[in-house]
Amino acid sequence: MLSKTFRPVLWVAALILIVGMACSIGSGPAPTPTLEPTQPPPPTATPQPEPTQPPPPTATQPPPPTPTVEETGGMETEIVPGAPPFELEGQETSFADGVYTVYAPLGWTPNESTAAVSFEEPAGGAGAFIYLQATNTGYELDFESFQRFVQAREANFFGDYDNYAQTDEQFNEEKQLGYVAKTLDFDGVPQVVETYYDQHGAIIYAIDFWVDADSYDAYAPMFDEFFNGVTVDTDIAAQSDVYNWVWTFYGPDDLFSIEVPTAWRYERSTGESTVVDTFYSPDEHAVIQNIAYDDGTAVSKSKAGAFALALLKNFYADDIKITGDKVQPDGSERLTWNSPGGDYSGISFFESRGTTFLLFTVMYDNPYEDYYLDTLNYTISTYDVP
Repeated sequence: MLSKTFRPVLWVAALILIVGMACSIGSGPAPTPTLEPTQPPPPTATPQPEPTQPPPPTATQPPPPTPTVEETGGMETEIVPGAPPFELEGQETSFADGVYTVYAPLGWTPNESTAAVSFEEPAGGAGAFIYLQATNTGYELDFESFQRFVQAREANFFGDYDNYAQTDEQFNEEKQLGYVAKTLDFDGVPQVVETYYDQHGAIIYAIDFWVDADSYDAYAPMFDEFFNGVTVDTDIAAQSDVYNWVWTFYGPDDLFSIEVPTAWRYERSTGESTVVDTFYSPDEHAVIQNIAYDDGTAVSKSKAGAFALALLKNFYADDIKITGDKVQPDGSERLTWNSPGGDYSGISFFESRGTTFLLFTVMYDNPYEDYYLDTLNYTISTYDVP
């Protein structure tokens, strides 16, 4: 799977971190933050998109000296003779309006956004890059949902890079921790990327460490030192909109585009005349879906409503009850509906483009409306058909 081979990431160190040590975010020199209640109030503001793939730098340097392995504080790390590749500042600094307090890499450029901050190594280094991102999930996810969150973010955030390959994945249910290591190319340069996930109530923190593959051994101990010095303020992170990290998805033949949460699982299914693109929330209580139907003949406006209702009943529920029907300024038609038997509701838009009939739908289990409606409404607002 890899274009070239190199030593795997610190599997033993990660295993000790995930399974054996209290080495999660908040275990550094500063006090561990107080956790939020497991179900904070639902969101009230429409989520705003943030950059979804902050690019790491591309500069490279010659490979470091061959490292030796030593035991340090109960965690196996690699020690490289000579000076470390970078140093940390001697005092803590807060970033992202106080969400994070860290010992920042000395001389690295910080870049802050809502509930996130990145640090980029100066030119001439090994392409090293650190990215901290907090996601408000609305309420505390169970462990299976947490795992789905991690796996979806990995696929959507990293999966499109050249030569992407996951090399390790570990979870700790007791501490709600996750660890994923992967290799990929950025601008033709092989990279090692490690991501640590840490759930604090309704907030999931992710820290990504990027570095040129040839320099990973030299940088890993300093990444560990940085990680161990991170503390967080979950109260502040909870003020961010639910699932505000998004990416732009383009439908078949670029017939439409939408912005969807980065941590929602994506699936595509195809039939003789249909292409169905679906995004599932980590807890699977909310869904975003587009059905593109094309049998080579156009659906007339007079038959479009009946055809849309037939698709709704075929894909979602026989007991669909339409509660609203309104023509939109762009010529599409909006349907609001619910399924009394299934206890879920949805909003659908349908229109014809040539011989393709599009049915775009967002839906949610009714008990979870307060957690998801704002996020779904934001996705609706980004739905664009050229």
